[in-house]
Amino acid sequence: MLVGHSMKKQTSMLTSSVAVNRRTPRSSMKISALAVLVAGALTSYGALAESVSLSELYQQSLDNNPALKSAALAIDSATYGADKVGAAYLPQVDANLAYGVLRNSYTTLNEIDTNAAQASISVGQNLYNAELNAANELSNQQVELSQVSHQVALESLALQVVVGYFNALKAQESLKQTKATQEAIEEQLKQTERQFSLGMIPENDVIDARAQFDLVSASVIVAENEVEKSLDALYELSGNEFSSVYPLNTDRYDANIPTPENALTWQEKAQQFNPEMQIQKQLVELSKQQIELAQAGHQPSLGLVAEYRYTFASEIRRTEMGQSKQQFNSIDDNSTVFAGVAMTLPVYRGGATSNEVQQAKVQYQQALQLQEQSWRSVTRQIRGAEKDLNALISAQQAYANSVHSAERSLVATQQGFEIGSRTIVDVLNGTRQLYAAKQDLTEAQIDFILVSLQLKFLGGELLPEDISAINAGLKR
Repeated sequence: MLVGHSMKKQTSMLTSSVAVNRRTPRSSMKISALAVLVAGALTSYGALAESVSLSELYQQSLDNNPALKSAALAIDSATYGADKVGAAYLPQVDANLAYGVLRNSYTTLNEIDTNAAQASISVGQNLYNAELNAANELSNQQVELSQVSHQVALESLALQVVVGYFNALKAQESLKQTKATQEAIEEQLKQTERQFSLGMIPENDVIDARAQFDLVSASVIVAENEVEKSLDALYELSGNEFSSVYPLNTDRYDANIPTPENALTWQEKAQQFNPEMQIQKQLVELSKQQIELAQAGHQPSLGLVAEYRYTFASEIRRTEMGQSKQQFNSIDDNSTVFAGVAMTLPVYRGGATSNEVQQAKVQYQQALQLQEQSWRSVTRQIRGAEKDLNALISAQQAYANSVHSAERSLVATQQGFEIGSRTIVDVLNGTRQLYAAKQDLTEAQIDFILVSLQLKFLGGELLPEDISAINAGLKR
């Protein structure tokens, strides 16, 4: 009987459930469908996003970085501009076709009407044009500037990839250490709750442990957000989504301060090869050429000119005053040829040319000042990087000692807690201190690599081979 009653009850519940499902509103079905689509999209995103190495990120950025593509297009634009200026050295040929009517209404005793068509072709060739020569040099200088800018964009992209990758790695390692701290404190919380249930410790210890756990849980949320933002920076560089970056293999890590080639100092290298200084040098040369272009406006130009004109379909009609109009009479076709040398001399343009010269000279002085400012900035960055590297070497040793000391201190604190000489707060603080020391050590190692590559960039020596060498030291 009990079995039968149970089966009837289950059947009744099933029937009721089916009835409820039949009465489900359409809005609920739409919400469910939307939830399925969102879940599918998130699953698809997770499948597409994957871990990336430094070399992979660099290659993808080379292939898909808008700023780099824009710099390459700037070369094409400058080249077309130079070709356009250079075209003025070639013969200039123009053709013209016109048809017109001329009427002379009794300015004399006769009214004269004329109809005619004319075709012409003219040819011009520059022999000497100082303004054109200066413009040609200026356009060639702009091509060189665009090429240097593209090379600088390549080197800058390499640095941006390095900075973006290691910023993501630092955020990732911070999250790792924060989660490890959370797990350790959670274990301490569970242990404290067990001890409290057995009456071994007061309730305050449980409250303190819970407060520390809640605090570190909030830190995990913040750290996860920082990881997501750092990965978004990699998307900006490459256009691709990533879930994580590969960490450093600390077993292969070696902290050596880079030295420039050819026994030069980093500042001496930067004078010749720093990307920013190369651009500033080109801008100074460009401003010099602007002065020559402005001064060329005072000089004459000389050129060959030739023209052939052919007049055809000409008609004329003369009507004496007071007489009716007559029929048009045809006129024989005729042609004219002109060839010679033409010179143009600018005499007076309201002082515009002189003002252009003075403006160009001021802009040249401005370019020199900007070059000096750039050099001071580069010098400051190089000195700062060298000081940072020396400090980071010492800091890494100090952080390594700190990790070792924190580990021993935590063991001693836990033993003291077990015998009642230390509180749970001491244990929790010791745990946080240990993982904070580990995080500081990891960040110091990452910062050392990052500053080393920044120093190479400032000296104009950051190469794809450097990225490959760092990539070989990553842990897959």
